[in-house]
Amino acid sequence: MNVNRKIVEAAKKLIINCMGAKKDEQLLIVGDEKTSELAYSFCVAGRECQIPTTYVEAPAQTKGEPPAPVSAAMAEADVEFLLTSMSYSHVNARIEATKKGARIASMPMMNTNIAENYLDADYPFIKKVSEKLADLLTEAKVIRIVTDKGTDVTLYIEGRTGLADTGDLTQISALGNLPAGEAYIAPLENVGDGKIVVDGCIAYVGPVEDDVVLTLKDGRIISIEGNKSATALKDFLSDKDDEAWAIAEFGIGTNPAAKIIGHPLVDEKVWGTVHIAFGMNVSMGGTRQSNIHYDCIINSPTVWIDGQKIIDKGEHIY
Repeated sequence: MNVNRKIVEAAKKLIINCMGAKKDEQLLIVGDEKTSELAYSFCVAGRECQIPTTYVEAPAQTKGEPPAPVSAAMAEADVEFLLTSMSYSHVNARIEATKKGARIASMPMMNTNIAENYLDADYPFIKKVSEKLADLLTEAKVIRIVTDKGTDVTLYIEGRTGLADTGDLTQISALGNLPAGEAYIAPLENVGDGKIVVDGCIAYVGPVEDDVVLTLKDGRIISIEGNKSATALKDFLSDKDDEAWAIAEFGIGTNPAAKIIGHPLVDEKVWGTVHIAFGMNVSMGGTRQSNIHYDCIINSPTVWIDGQKIIDKGEHIY
């Protein structure tokens, strides 16, 4: 299998610096048939770091749990890189692995461009900003998001805990994305109304070619309007469960090095954007079960937390 040396060297830094992997720990790399060459480069990196490393390849999925052998491997590893086409962040196998203490970097839909160009970032700065925003979210009750394109939606978060994706995954049961850079929270599931105009990217659908207008009522999408991208989203949701239409997450991008490239793993981290996700949120402190979790990225938002403006048309002002 081909090995990309640039990715191997980048992965070594993540294994040692971001994950804090040790030579007496078991490192697991999970890829699938679409990401196998990239994932195997991570496997080579682990072995070159002299860490016991296992590579497991799953079939490419669009919903549901990993196959049982993959779940079993996840339950046994100390440190894990999940380099699959579908996000395993929000599956029960990942939740159970975290409960057992595994440190996990979830990197769904990772590709060569991202691995070569976007894994390096100012993680101390990202950590500082993300944790500050997460604390603001934890203490708050209400979020309002507005954009010049027509977004005007209110979400409710009282009693929920804000989380920070910082790139520091060295503590027991740590979970985050690499590249990192967001503060996020699971809104209350059955409240939240307004209009969301998605103009960035939609996970599993791709870059938004023409704005997608989502109408939210009681925390659920009741209509999807637009042209080509709206049709693509409807097609994507056609075989998903009913909870895939319901609110799951609000997040704020905190990585100044990230750029909109049409890929949610990077796009949701971009400084000056927010994202609203639908589907499963049990994995982040919510109560909603679903066989999918997908993010919708919004450019240049104005955001109020409990009436305090913290972002003004994409500019952080807190």
